Amino acid sequence: MSKPVLVLDLDGTLIRNDLTFELFVLCARWNPILLIYIVFVALRDRAKAKHLLARKYGRQIDVARLPFEPKVLELIEEHKRSGHEVALVSGSDESLVKSIAQHLSINAYKGSSPGTNLTSDRKAAYLTQTYGQNFLYVGNSTADFSVWRVAKSGFGVNAPNQAYQLKTPEGAIVPVEKLVDRQNEWIALFRGLRVHQWAKNSLLFVVPMIQITNLKSADYLSLFWAFLCFSLLASATYLLNDLFDIQDDRQHHSKRNRPLASGKLSVPLAVWVSALAIPAALFVAFTIGATFASALIAYLIVTVLYSFRIKRIAVADVFTLAGLFSIRVIAGGYVVGYPPSGWLLTFIGAFFLSLAIGKRFIEVHALEEATVVAGRGYVSSDAIPLLATGAATGTIAVLALLIYGLSAPITVFNSETVVLIASALLLSWVLRFWLLAGRGEITADPVEYAIKNRTSLSILGAISLTLMFDLTGPMWQSLF
Repeated sequence: MSKPVLVLDLDGTLIRNDLTFELFVLCARWNPILLIYIVFVALRDRAKAKHLLARKYGRQIDVARLPFEPKVLELIEEHKRSGHEVALVSGSDESLVKSIAQHLSINAYKGSSPGTNLTSDRKAAYLTQTYGQNFLYVGNSTADFSVWRVAKSGFGVNAPNQAYQLKTPEGAIVPVEKLVDRQNEWIALFRGLRVHQWAKNSLLFVVPMIQITNLKSADYLSLFWAFLCFSLLASATYLLNDLFDIQDDRQHHSKRNRPLASGKLSVPLAVWVSALAIPAALFVAFTIGATFASALIAYLIVTVLYSFRIKRIAVADVFTLAGLFSIRVIAGGYVVGYPPSGWLLTFIGAFFLSLAIGKRFIEVHALEEATVVAGRGYVSSDAIPLLATGAATGTIAVLALLIYGLSAPITVFNSETVVLIASALLLSWVLRFWLLAGRGEITADPVEYAIKNRTSLSILGAISLTLMFDLTGPMWQSLF
């Protein structure tokens, strides 16, 4: 009797992600109207919908960069060396299954085709007809239970515990060996929410801190809920951004480790969390105030436009990022009833434009010569212009702070000395940031660098304490 065939499932087994869901995301990114039609087709014939998606967007999936499960690849090589035939049989469209099989030098393959969605009982029937019971099956989900029951034995990859307790209709134990432990997707979700990026939402407190002597107790509660709204909405939009960037992120040396790109976070969970978080944030925003809610809606619209298109347009992307930071400052001002002045917005806009340019410079600086940033409008030769413009914009931000503190029609600071000290500290931060960026010593997001680097935190902390000492002076004087 010949050696049993090692039959591999694809989605969630050989690779950590699900290709069909990723095709739906690509369709939503490039043609939302077509997506409505595809969903309608899927309700009647899932395999046909998969085929239409694969034909339209399958070429955008780089099979060589898919998040393959290392232990499954080892299992394949082990069985090949032992003389076992290997087959790839999946519910994904056959054109994609073929591409991946060829990439891994697997000769036998079978996927779904219009009219036949090759999953569960249909997959079990196909394998029984093709191999009898002389095959070992590697799967991951409840849909594979019926396949394991007709296999000689099998392996579980991130499979539910029930997979290792299966019995045949005759009551015999199905020998399924655990190959990869079940992963905790909630940890990956937490990473995908980027909670550390909530630090950006502290910009909501800029205007309230300037007006701290005029605030009421109710204002502090409103600011707390405003911060929560922006944080919830921002995390949801980060998930949406990563969904649309899956294919591009896999071509990046570090972004390929993001939860969605690496397959550690599933597309459906990311979609559901975003779909729940966005309405929840907007609902709470309207309880704070219509003007604040309008600012939050503006932030959402600009973020979605950025994710869909603007981030792929050079220059427009960095100005949009700076605008998103400015919206936070404006929103915080309206929460407490003190709209920010033009000079304050000039300072905020210029400073965060510098950081946005820094984000792109870091990506471009890491490129090899004559290459492009995947999914962005920049090439390796843009490094010098970005470096010069970013450093100059940071210096303009310092100048705007000086004018705001010393020469604006309505000044809020009591001491010119305090403004000069704070401006000098900020200039030192800007110059240090661009010096390190130019050396290639900053490899993370600039905001992440700002809140995690000890020297950066020390300088920014000193600036904050210096300005707050001046702004809260009248409060301390009234106590004594």
